[in-house]
Amino acid sequence: MKRLLTLSCLLGFQLLQSSSFPITATLSGLSYRDVRIQEGYATAMPSTGLVNMLVIPIQFTDATCEVILEGCQQTIANIDTAFFGDDSDLPWHSVASFYQASSYGQLTIEGMVTDWYTPTITAVELSNNRGLLGGQVIQPAIADFKETYPDRVLDFDQDQDGFLDAVYFIYSLPFDPQGEAFGEDKDVFWAFVAYQGGIANYLSPTLFHYGWSSYQFMYEDGAYQRSANGKVEWNQDNEPIFLPSIDNQGQRTVDAHVYIHEVGHLLGLLDYYSYDRGRGDWGPAGALDMMDFNIGDHNGFSKMALGWVMPTFISQPGTVVLPTIATEPSILMMTKPNPTTMMDEYILLEFYQPIGLNQKDSQASFSGRYPRMFSTSGLKIYHIDARIAQLMVTNQGLTFDTYVKDMVHTSGYRYQLAHSNTMSRNAFGTNPNFKLIHLLESSGINTFKHQGFATNATLFQPGMTFNHPDHPFYFNDGTRLPWQLHIGEMTPLGISLEISVTPS
Repeated sequence: MKRLLTLSCLLGFQLLQSSSFPITATLSGLSYRDVRIQEGYATAMPSTGLVNMLVIPIQFTDATCEVILEGCQQTIANIDTAFFGDDSDLPWHSVASFYQASSYGQLTIEGMVTDWYTPTITAVELSNNRGLLGGQVIQPAIADFKETYPDRVLDFDQDQDGFLDAVYFIYSLPFDPQGEAFGEDKDVFWAFVAYQGGIANYLSPTLFHYGWSSYQFMYEDGAYQRSANGKVEWNQDNEPIFLPSIDNQGQRTVDAHVYIHEVGHLLGLLDYYSYDRGRGDWGPAGALDMMDFNIGDHNGFSKMALGWVMPTFISQPGTVVLPTIATEPSILMMTKPNPTTMMDEYILLEFYQPIGLNQKDSQASFSGRYPRMFSTSGLKIYHIDARIAQLMVTNQGLTFDTYVKDMVHTSGYRYQLAHSNTMSRNAFGTNPNFKLIHLLESSGINTFKHQGFATNATLFQPGMTFNHPDHPFYFNDGTRLPWQLHIGEMTPLGISLEISVTPS
């Protein structure tokens, strides 16, 4: 989440060709990182430079690594490939190669996979009491690592803030294990990032947060078995028959989609799907994003939050050619007058192409059931509402006071991101229908509200106009977007955008 304006970002701006169109590459004021710190997230995995990631496999006495099809040592080798392998060794990418590409070379992940650690509690005991995870599994595993590798501990605090930069645990059970012995808390056997908190220790860095996932997520690349007429076939346990991808040695291929998504959380990014779909909420990002349905690349807002891309502001009418975000750190921001920070409300533009990190998921459905990334090129238009909520501390709890562009740190107030993509997680007192990141649809119709996903038709194409007088765009604060956008020629080198003042 650290913001860093690097040479590669500046070079990205120079690729924006313009005529009578001055480019502003200045972004001051509060950062995404600043706000997350105010929310209590004292640290995060560094988003630039070299980061050493520690991966600890966990086995249980009632679910040892020996029951895994590949066995103990091969599973460790596969975990190493999933996290640190070269992309030539995988059907897609490892965690390391994905973030090297997504960050335009600004984030390099290295690290190690330890031997299996066996806690004193069983998997069944943990499934009956999720609260045991931190004290009975995670902390003892960290203590064992420090005792086994005392000379390596400081290697995993590259930013020297007293916290381990990035720690990931891979457990030896399938996700969502079946059997009567597994209790009401068996959802502990899923994939998530959890927060331990803790106090910084510069001599022996402590654990603040960590990833936790099943080894089985490595083998999610594949497809469902289907009949001659295309219907999914089911086994005698009334479960769909899943056929994992097999390499030329007859082994299950290693896939890192899920781990890549969870590392996004270690970096500080939020989920862009809604946790409240069962309550009628909807997924405003359209599912086709790494922090939504675990597919494709990160979007421009995420890259901006992590310091990999700095936006170009629209400051006056003109024509600009926007290169693809798949290969260049280039995005456009259409704002109200005098923008100062990314923590505001604005329109974000990025040119999508089904290449690079998007290519594989645009050609086949991940795990045989996920939606595909866009298979055509086009302009993605996001409505971002990253405003900061100032909350008053009252006897009844936190109450929304106002939106702010600075956090004054006076007593009696707290600050947080006003909106998320889950209505129940918006700051109390704000409009629950406001979303952090909403992918707008070229039709002007919000199909996502009806539980739809983004499709090729979502993308804006040449000849289309955004914010036309017949279809005006208004921000959540009620003001009209002051810019009209007409989409011109699209080539592999970029998409031409004509910006004019909104007609009155």
